[in-house]
Amino acid sequence: MTTRKPGGRTRPRHRRVFRLTSRVFWDMAIYMVGLGLGVGVIFPPFAVLMGVPDTIADRPVFRSACLVAGFLVGAMNYALCRGVVGGRMEVLGGHLRSATSVITSASRSGDWSEAVFERIAVDSNDQIGEAGRAFNSLLGAVEGRKELEDQLRYQAFHDMLTGLPNRAFFMEQLAAAECVRQESRTPSAVLFLDVDNLKAVNDNLGHEGGDTLIKLLCDRLLSSVRDTDTVARLSGDEFAILLTGPGSEHQAERVAHRVIDSLRAPTRIGEHLVRTGFSIGLATSSACAASGIGMLRAADMAMYAAKAGGKGRLEVFQPSHHTAHLERDAVRAELSGALDADQLELHYQPIVDVSSLQIVGFEALLRWRHPERGVVSPLEFIPLAEETGLIVPIGRWVVQEATRQAAAWQNRSPLGRLRMSVNVSVRQFQHPDLVRDVAEALHRSDLNPSLLTLEITESLFAQDIEETTRKIGQLKDLGVRLALDDFGTGYSSLSYLRRFPIDTLKIDKSFIDGVTTSPEDHAVVAAITQLGQTLRMEVIAEGLECSDQVDALRFLDCPLGQGYHFSRPLTPGDAVKLMLTGGRASTGMLVPA
Repeated sequence: MTTRKPGGRTRPRHRRVFRLTSRVFWDMAIYMVGLGLGVGVIFPPFAVLMGVPDTIADRPVFRSACLVAGFLVGAMNYALCRGVVGGRMEVLGGHLRSATSVITSASRSGDWSEAVFERIAVDSNDQIGEAGRAFNSLLGAVEGRKELEDQLRYQAFHDMLTGLPNRAFFMEQLAAAECVRQESRTPSAVLFLDVDNLKAVNDNLGHEGGDTLIKLLCDRLLSSVRDTDTVARLSGDEFAILLTGPGSEHQAERVAHRVIDSLRAPTRIGEHLVRTGFSIGLATSSACAASGIGMLRAADMAMYAAKAGGKGRLEVFQPSHHTAHLERDAVRAELSGALDADQLELHYQPIVDVSSLQIVGFEALLRWRHPERGVVSPLEFIPLAEETGLIVPIGRWVVQEATRQAAAWQNRSPLGRLRMSVNVSVRQFQHPDLVRDVAEALHRSDLNPSLLTLEITESLFAQDIEETTRKIGQLKDLGVRLALDDFGTGYSSLSYLRRFPIDTLKIDKSFIDGVTTSPEDHAVVAAITQLGQTLRMEVIAEGLECSDQVDALRFLDCPLGQGYHFSRPLTPGDAVKLMLTGGRASTGMLVPA
């Protein structure tokens, strides 16, 4: 606060402040001893009033005795007050010094997890008691911040769904294990686990079902490891286990096999039994030190090798996995330019009338003819296209090319109206431009929409039902046909067949493989065929490889089929040759494209 002086200048007005220093006790001593001496001075006249003779009260000895007594009383009062008040102030000061030290240390380090405070027991309502209560109130605010820091730290280092440590925490533990290995040669090992078929569970049972599965898998993981092992959830379907100490490299394999064995029995989610498992990659500190690769990355590479080898199994890291990983990254990078470089092409596999062996249509199958690698298997690059989102522009090109080719064939084929089937992935179906892309392809090619069949999978029905219904309705308004691919392998309800306008059921190859040897597979094929007839749907059997399977399908009245028994996928030129010969797909007539 300031006051203005003549001439415009201002001067500060100083406020009185209360200073608590050692001068307080010095002032107290002066006041109390001075008060005692004052009492000693006035006591002789007071003694006369009380009846002491003047001759005694006026004696120097009496007066001196009064002064000494007053001094002693004042000094004793001072000593008593200093002992009581000083002790209480010392307690308050000690708590303040301790709290200040803890707060300063935590503020500098940013870590409040070790901050511990002791409250003051307040037993009075005087000023010191009020100071104690104010101190306790201050500690309450600080402890609230500590609790918030603890909560934020927990959230930063733990997965909220499972409560397991997350990737950040795991990487800290992994770095610490590496430091220990370098200093004391203590070995360690990492298991990288990826949940098999989690996407299918999410597609068929929804994300709530997927979350339930993750929690159940977490419980089985924790029951399979040692107390000293660190289990973390790295991402949606990825887990990792860190094992340290002597023998950890050998123990890691045992832990991995216990995890795999724990999932051999199906998992119940609500009313559904779900079979799943882990593909596991194992990397040891010794192997990674020799290869110069981090353990987590090496275990990740081994996990991909486990998936490629059939899922639900353990693979131990080898240097060859690194080479395969680099190859995979190279394929992913080159795939983005394959479409612009005209490296993608379509081959066509005939769909055949089982009774007459007459070709009624073709299924368009994507191929990648790399200038250096040759023909890249769809099993190798289609999953990469799904991961990167390239499946959307690639799928758009497939629809355009397949409809163009089908329209061209209508004018040259002696077989009449040939239908063209095109696979549509879930990710492509969910893209907002799908209906427009199909409509544009039909318009450009001038193909009759009834000759185009879009093949979708059962997992699509577990997505947003309202949006799926709307988009299927828009596709049917265009006049195209819809086929349900790989029928019988998903979790979808048969009620979907009544709810959605499906035209064709395609029986999965896994059932056709056992139609002549397995009573169960024979019964499934018979049931699907009968279901199609009842619902007035076309039925196509996939993966026919021998004449016995064809005979079985004829016996079951399954009308259509496709597979290597009739023909491998053909180049457009070979497909035209087949059509010009009359279109009968006899065994051994065609060679691989």
